[in-house]
Amino acid sequence: MTDEPPPEPLTPEPFDEAEYRRRQRSRANMMAWMLGALAILFFLITIAKMQVNQ
Repeated sequence: MTDEPPPEPLTPEPFDEAEYRRRQRSRANMMAWMLGALAILFFLITIAKMQVNQ
């Protein structure tokens, strides 16, 4: 047998609500930017297709 100490029990880190809200807000902002960019891309593709068909 070896003289290793027994493993320490895993304890969860304390919940930091401010950090959780900051991350949530960051993800929401990124999703809003991506959705806006996708809408603009669809708009530009539609305009380009309308110009080609004339």
